[in-house]
Amino acid sequence: MIKKLVSEALDKNLGSAVKLLEILIKFPSVRGHEKEIGLFLKPIFEKLADTAELVEIPDSLQDDPDYSFRLANFSYAGAANLRVALLGTGQGRKLAFNTHLDVVPPAPGQADPFTARASGGNIYGRGACDAKGQIAVLWLVLNTLRDLGQKPGGDVIIDFVVEEECGGNGTLHVVRNGLAADGAVVLEPTDLQVVHLVRGAVWFEIVAKGKAGHSGSPESAVSAIKNAVKAMEAVEQIREEILRVSRSAIPKLANHPNPMPCTFGMLHSGNWPASAPSEAVVKGVFGFLPPFKRKDVQDKLAGALQPHSADVKFNMLRSDPSYVAEDHPLVLAMVEAAKESGIYSRPAFMNASCDSWRYVEQLGIPAVVFGPGSIATAHSEEEHIAVDDIKSAALALILLIHAWSGLNHE
Repeated sequence: MIKKLVSEALDKNLGSAVKLLEILIKFPSVRGHEKEIGLFLKPIFEKLADTAELVEIPDSLQDDPDYSFRLANFSYAGAANLRVALLGTGQGRKLAFNTHLDVVPPAPGQADPFTARASGGNIYGRGACDAKGQIAVLWLVLNTLRDLGQKPGGDVIIDFVVEEECGGNGTLHVVRNGLAADGAVVLEPTDLQVVHLVRGAVWFEIVAKGKAGHSGSPESAVSAIKNAVKAMEAVEQIREEILRVSRSAIPKLANHPNPMPCTFGMLHSGNWPASAPSEAVVKGVFGFLPPFKRKDVQDKLAGALQPHSADVKFNMLRSDPSYVAEDHPLVLAMVEAAKESGIYSRPAFMNASCDSWRYVEQLGIPAVVFGPGSIATAHSEEEHIAVDDIKSAALALILLIHAWSGLNHE
């Protein structure tokens, strides 16, 4: 009965959710420009929840040892997370939701990235699925519960956070201010799959040293670029060692072709083709999985690079894997809620990092990742989300709230 009532109410509100998404896409909320979208959303969610509070990010957060991707002369200048609370009757488990306000910059060649475009049942634009479509899903959830006069048994807390894309600094602020919940759902584009395992990621900067010299005097010159190549080979060897252990520890990864990629994204060196440079800088990201933590990976990489005249820094993104057992009650409840919504999902693996690890590792709250849209188009010039999937996700989340926290008529 509840599924039929919820589905009908969602149908009535879906058009408004799409209109909200189209407005949200207009906000160019790249890092450092999230303030306006938070101010816009606050009065909208005040109408749907018991509280909606902008929680400003202090500049002092940049001194936190877990802060990611520090920038010179950066100030938050009033940028804030938005904390929304739907208070329960005290008779059910508490459930937290999280998604992010920020987007990555437009892709090269992306036309009108901050103008929503509807085509073939999809909405296109920067942030359409990552993650403004997720914001629209949560609006649809709360608006539908209000229309049905349903109140959760346990509190439902939603954090709309800044700076997920650069390492989760907004959620770090949530962590440092404390959160009590019995389970969490982090909304990201997962193709509506229920993700219980998310790889970790360490961004690195390798500085390889050499000895500058003329090309006509090769016996006295050592190109730092050659040492950088040796350093990259050493990193790949560490990756292979870690991957063997992880495949053994997590059988479901046995047939995955590349569950923890290492990407070398930038190489800078030299100022003249006929001169050996004294320094080469390599930047990239190292993906990894349980049983390893970020500290394990950092120590292994630093040790492997010492013989190759190379130092390494980890001053950007550093996230642990996020793992909740397949038979955990939250995973089972989310899978069942998805099934009731017409979504087939087994507990899945996501080959990208997100903020779920901060709940699992830093708050001790079991968390799954779930949402409409695909990581295959997120960050691309073809980023989009299917309107029908917005409804399916909202239905699944309401059914999860019903199963996890209980729903009662006000």
